[in-house]
Amino acid sequence: MLTYVTKRLLIMIPTFLGVSLMIWLVMTSAPGEPAGGKQQQFGGDGGSEMDNRDRENRSARMFREQFALNRPRFYNDWTGLEPQQIREAIKIVREGSRVHGARSLRKATRSLEDWGNYGVPPLMQLLETTEGDEQEDVLRFLKLAAFRFKPIWRSGYQPTAEEVAEVSAIEAGNVRLKSKTLNWKRGAAPAERAAVVAAWKKWFAEESATGRWSYADSGWERLALGLTDTQFGKYWGNLFQLPPDLGLSFQGNRPVLDIILSKLKYSLSLAVPSFLLAWILAVFLGVTSAAKHNTLLDQGLGVGVFMLYSIPSFLMATVVQTKFAAEMGWFPTSKFESTGAPQMNTWNHFLDVLHHLALPLFCYTYGGLAYISRQARSGMLEVLKSDFVRTARAKGLKESTVLWKHAVRNGMMPLITLLGTALPVLLAGSVVIEFIFQIPGFGQLMINSIFNKDYNVVMGVSLISAVLTLIGLLIADILYAAVDPRVSFE
Repeated sequence: MLTYVTKRLLIMIPTFLGVSLMIWLVMTSAPGEPAGGKQQQFGGDGGSEMDNRDRENRSARMFREQFALNRPRFYNDWTGLEPQQIREAIKIVREGSRVHGARSLRKATRSLEDWGNYGVPPLMQLLETTEGDEQEDVLRFLKLAAFRFKPIWRSGYQPTAEEVAEVSAIEAGNVRLKSKTLNWKRGAAPAERAAVVAAWKKWFAEESATGRWSYADSGWERLALGLTDTQFGKYWGNLFQLPPDLGLSFQGNRPVLDIILSKLKYSLSLAVPSFLLAWILAVFLGVTSAAKHNTLLDQGLGVGVFMLYSIPSFLMATVVQTKFAAEMGWFPTSKFESTGAPQMNTWNHFLDVLHHLALPLFCYTYGGLAYISRQARSGMLEVLKSDFVRTARAKGLKESTVLWKHAVRNGMMPLITLLGTALPVLLAGSVVIEFIFQIPGFGQLMINSIFNKDYNVVMGVSLISAVLTLIGLLIADILYAAVDPRVSFE
């Protein structure tokens, strides 16, 4: 058994890598900007470092910088940017959409913003070789590329002394970019421009001495940056940390893993009792229906469970919420607990949560109960036709002993197959039920993250669901061997 489990765990590694790659490709291929309406929250400081035209896009640039959205997907060849390549992009921006079209203008503007630090060396060359309006634009984009954003720390994070010192250096450098020595007024005389160019050359030499562009002299460093300073490289680099770093949520800068863990008590409080109730009742109903095959009881149970299965959960939730909560007042209409629940003792708090979850638990359970009971019935009908069941009956064993001791164990194989996919279902929760009853679990988290394009949260939950699916399938295989002697780990 140990050998089999070890092999399966090793197979999970490339499987997980493939799943994570597919999740990343799907999310990064989605149209639109992630968390588009929330970008302004990252631009609340340092608004005077850039001129008015560039300040309008500063928060969006900062957002893309901090979440690696301003990098190539798979390979970063920007370490070899040529001055002519940047010059063409500046020309497109200067001449506008009437000459080059709106699409080319957007692409050129985005490239000049995303190149950032990689664009500084070629822009320095252009600053010395251009003149007139072109030189004006080169200076503007040079300041844009030289500007450095402060790191975004998760909410509540206490930076180290080194990190604070680094932020101070970044702020001082950004202030220097606005100094008179590094800027000229539009239409300035050649002598004034020459003095500014000389000041920029001095700035560039000082920054180069700190190793800011050390990749220019190292082919290995260029290769390393080409593979790692990409969207995909940063994604997997964070994923392979211990513990894995699923990134920050675009909503509030909280770590995705912390958000997921904070939702555990809500979704599991609803999903685990529902899971246990559905499976226990389903086994009992399935075995009873199979034992009373083609009788009035079997037909009545079949009609009943199919009627339940055919009722949409949103309809049932709305009906019971209106009838038993709003009209009769037997149960709360929504929420996970009462407002004063944290001040209650443990027992009263438990009863309060149970009172709030009674209706959503019913709505979450009945659909699964109907489906699982039919699977249990089908599995039992196959087993009851087997020779070992007829032999047990021929020995004079009680029907209850035949059913519950001999037949059930082998008739549960279809349910074990379903069990393999049950773990991610427990995590996912129920979007409809949680939305209607306002329970802040995984289902509500996922739907809100999708609406807000909070891709880090969506990818994090999807990755955890993939891991739970792999674990669930392994558990199912182990249970196959446990309940069926014909199945061997060999």
